[in-house]
Amino acid sequence: MRFLVAWDGSDGAQAALRQALALAGSDGQIDLVQILNPLIDAADVRAPSTREAMVIVSERARAAMGRQAPPGASQSVILLDRGQDVPDRLLQEAERLGAAIIVIASRRAVGLRGMLGSVTQQILQDSTLPVLVVRA
Repeated sequence: MRFLVAWDGSDGAQAALRQALALAGSDGQIDLVQILNPLIDAADVRAPSTREAMVIVSERARAAMGRQAPPGASQSVILLDRGQDVPDRLLQEAERLGAAIIVIASRRAVGLRGMLGSVTQQILQDSTLPVLVVRA
C-alpha cells in the first residue's frame, strides 16, 4: 500500500509519518510531500528574485525532509504555480503517485473546538482517497 504523508516538518507532520510507518509495515511505500507557496514560504528569504528565494527555500526543505525520511521513502518538494492552492496540489500529487491513502496532521483552529485546519478540511472534502487525520 502506498501512503502519501503531507509534510511540513512540524511535530504534526512527524506524528503523521510515524502513523503511516506503523500502518505501512515492511511492504508499504511512504511518500513525503511538501508543498511550498512562494508568497508565504519565501517571504522572509533575502534573494535577488522570488525564483532564487524559492531555490533556497526548496533546498532547505529537501535537506530537512531528508533528515526525517525513513529509508526507502520518496521525498518531493513541490512549488505552487500561480493560482494553485495546497489542497488541490496535494490531491494531484496523490493521484500522480498512485497513493492509496493520504496521511495528514490536523491543525485545529485556535479557539474553535472541533474545527480542523483549512488544508486538512479541504483534503477531507475533496479527496476520493481515504484520508487519515492524525491529531497534532
